[in-house]
Amino acid sequence: MSPFPTRQLGRLSLGENMPTNRSQTHRSRRQRRSGLPPVSDPAPTRNSPTRNTSASRRRLSLRANRRHEGEGRWGRARRGNKNNQEQRAEADIELENEINSQGDNDSDDEEEEEESSPDTMASMILAAKSKIVYDIENLELESRARALAGLTGHFDVVYCRENSPFYEFQLIERPRIRIRDGGAECTCSEYINRPDMACRHIFWLVDQVYDSISPHNPPPGLPLSRDGVSPTLPPLHTLLQDRLESLANHLEWPFIPESERTARTSSGETIAGGLSRQEQVRDIMSAFNKVTLPEDFRKELVESSSTPTPRTPEQCVVQGDFEATIFRLAVHDDNVYSSIRKAMPAGACAAIYFDKVHQKSRNLLMQFDEYRRTGRLPSGSDRQPSLDNVSEVARELRRHVAQIRNNLLARIPYGTKGAAEALITLLQEVSARNIDAFENKSWGRVAPPGEDDDDRNLYEQLIGQSASDDDGKRGEGEGGMFILDVLEEVPASVLESYVPNLRDILAKVEIIPAPPSFLLKLKSLIHDAQSSGTQARGKRPATSEAGGSQKRTR
Repeated sequence: MSPFPTRQLGRLSLGENMPTNRSQTHRSRRQRRSGLPPVSDPAPTRNSPTRNTSASRRRLSLRANRRHEGEGRWGRARRGNKNNQEQRAEADIELENEINSQGDNDSDDEEEEEESSPDTMASMILAAKSKIVYDIENLELESRARALAGLTGHFDVVYCRENSPFYEFQLIERPRIRIRDGGAECTCSEYINRPDMACRHIFWLVDQVYDSISPHNPPPGLPLSRDGVSPTLPPLHTLLQDRLESLANHLEWPFIPESERTARTSSGETIAGGLSRQEQVRDIMSAFNKVTLPEDFRKELVESSSTPTPRTPEQCVVQGDFEATIFRLAVHDDNVYSSIRKAMPAGACAAIYFDKVHQKSRNLLMQFDEYRRTGRLPSGSDRQPSLDNVSEVARELRRHVAQIRNNLLARIPYGTKGAAEALITLLQEVSARNIDAFENKSWGRVAPPGEDDDDRNLYEQLIGQSASDDDGKRGEGEGGMFILDVLEEVPASVLESYVPNLRDILAKVEIIPAPPSFLLKLKSLIHDAQSSGTQARGKRPATSEAGGSQKRTR
């Protein structure tokens, strides 16, 4: 007796051309009815990837649901009922047709999904400033994203200058762009992380140049390369030759001539253009002292000439004075300067400076309040203002504000937050001092001849009389709107964090009330800070002092 045959699976038992599942069975039946030759399923190849899209997942879900719904009815068909078997076959055919129909609809969904994928990012960009249409189809995905952010964005220029062999553009948010003969570079983290392609700031600057000084109107679809410029136009360095000042005037950017250290705007205003090497070294070394400001640090070491006579390391040695030796070495030796600059970066120096000035103002007001209560003068330096005279206290506070203003402009883009905090805190203190400082004091102060109530009122000295102080009779930092003129130099994105403080000040000075011009300017600052957010404020009115507010881009 031959052995029982073992159960075989798949095509091995049914034959090579026999159907192995229900769908193939029904397909064979349909083909026999229509007289068409059988069509075998194509075998999957190694290079044909399995699609795992949302459409295929929906088809599988539909198949499972339909089978689940008919599970009880199909189970009865297993007992061999011929009619039920035919109904089951017809149901399978309907299911297959419905799945195929669903698949046609899902294929359209897949096409829509593919069209909206990041790989299909728009190949044309309309620049916000110039309205030039750029073609970025040949850029890779990250470069396209940078181009889109730059060409549709907005940045403020603090100053621009020619510093052979490059052109320099300082932006207010910190990035600094330099255009060399070989291309553009930027100090932002985006460019530093991927220096093989232009950052958003470079794309933005290129658009400004093309719009202003391009020899002809660029045609629509101007192609851009990954370095930010168009291969069909002259190099950026060539376009800027002998045209930087006219570009600055056209766009109202502060411009620094090559022979100067201060920027000049189109209206003739000037702003600071950075610190000299001696000033930077004093800034670094004074940062290690808790009280001393850079302008007060070792004045005897400063050489009067703007370009100190070069010294060898041996000539920099000051016997018995290590601090003076390091100062001279840092001024004359680039390696020494680089080392101490790494230990105390420019941003840290700026933060320390404004914190020191802030603390000086607080200490002065604390000493003034103590003198008002007790009549005792604190022991201090000879430079301490007379606390018995409110006008002298006001003059010293104005000097602090002037120091903040000068350094805010010289240190851009660093320190703006520290400067804003120092200014707004001082303005809050002064706005709360609309009182006669020496009224009803028991310690017997003798008022000088001719002194009136306003002379003993710190608020009146600094805010109440601000509208009539533009006569040029006051000293350093005096005249104009106390503190508000300097706050105009602070980016709106920084002031936005201090809107509650500014509103508190406004509520106080409206009750007193402050001069209308002061209230108007304070409201304008609050409005700009609230409405513009990260967008820069527009053009500001000029002030009477050198170092006035810089013009912004249009």
